[in-house]
Amino acid sequence: MESAAAGTTTNVPPEERWLPEARINHVIVLRWAFIDKAISGMGKLALAWATTVLLGGFSTLLKQKDFLFVTIITFLEATRLGIRKINS
Repeated sequence: MESAAAGTTTNVPPEERWLPEARINHVIVLRWAFIDKAISGMGKLALAWATTVLLGGFSTLLKQKDFLFVTIITFLEATRLGIRKINS
């Protein structure tokens, strides 16, 4: 005959069944996702700004070093966004 304890089930909600490590990992993943979205948004803004500077005629007002940095930002962000589109 089976014991009564072997057949019983606990009525614990799924949130309480998580291990402490799973909660920590969940918080880390949420924070990482937020940071990734924020960085991606800043990158898009940087690309828009750099493109406006280069194509809007403001490049004649820049020094050569600043023009180099704006050009590098534009190419890096455009490449990064292109790679993300390909991987999606």
